[in-house]
Amino acid sequence: MIRCTRVIFVLAIVISGVFSGCVTFQPGAPRGGVDVIAHRGASHDAPENTLAAFELAHEMGADWFELDCYLTRDDAVIVLHDDTLDRTTDGEGPIAEWELSDLRALDAGSWKDARFAGEPLPTLGEALELAKRRIGVYVEIKNMADDGALMAQLLDMAADAPVMTPALSRGMLAAIEASGTRNLPLTRNAIAAIRARGMERGVVIQSFSPIVCAIARLEAPDIRVELLSGVEADDHAAWEQVCRWLFLLDLHGLNLNAKGVTPGRLAAIQGAGKTVAVWTVNDPPAMRRFAGWGVDAIITDRPDVCLRVLKR
Repeated sequence: MIRCTRVIFVLAIVISGVFSGCVTFQPGAPRGGVDVIAHRGASHDAPENTLAAFELAHEMGADWFELDCYLTRDDAVIVLHDDTLDRTTDGEGPIAEWELSDLRALDAGSWKDARFAGEPLPTLGEALELAKRRIGVYVEIKNMADDGALMAQLLDMAADAPVMTPALSRGMLAAIEASGTRNLPLTRNAIAAIRARGMERGVVIQSFSPIVCAIARLEAPDIRVELLSGVEADDHAAWEQVCRWLFLLDLHGLNLNAKGVTPGRLAAIQGAGKTVAVWTVNDPPAMRRFAGWGVDAIITDRPDVCLRVLKR
């Protein structure tokens, strides 16, 4: 009887640990560390934006893997960096002209190495399933529309509002819906895939598109949203525009290209309570420099190298 009770007690602890891990899993570096984000997965060693690259990023110990996604003709969210299939698959033409059923037959691995022949293009849902409770995911929602006029309209609406208000948010969303931008269904479908798997706390949405960021921030306030920017260090006008969107939408972070990060910009953004990630850093001396400056995350094709540089 005592032995039976002990077995039940041990099983209860194990089961409790499993379920508590499911609930409490949160990606990221140990406290105070720099997060390592595997760019398109471990893309130096495996074909970018494939399940093989994402699995390898996890095996290497990355805190997150990053992926890119587009909308197919039949509104499926597919993982791919380019807006055409030519570079990384044996297909041709714009992704927006293909349906998911046809994309399933494509080879997205052979271009990298014969070892990856037959590697398929994953859907966002499949990538999230691989990551769930194992590794965080940076979901980069690509820009599928020329939203220049819409962006100008939203900034004009917000001309007298330093921050978002309920009335302004409703007006902005109405303007986005009226525009017919393809970025709206893409962002909504990506959010739906995240919610369907209960991964709101294990995912970050990022985009170069302020429209995508606005949709995500307004419709998914429980998901972290960060703005991507390729602004150069000496382009002050573009920097002001980036900051306007960052603070108007109250985004959680700003992710800058390596040439756009300066100690002054880093201090200003972090001093405002927001994070800064730097992309795409593959050179060990640069990794050390940015870590020494105090960036919050490094996006790299070589997460294994970055982890060694950071002594993790």
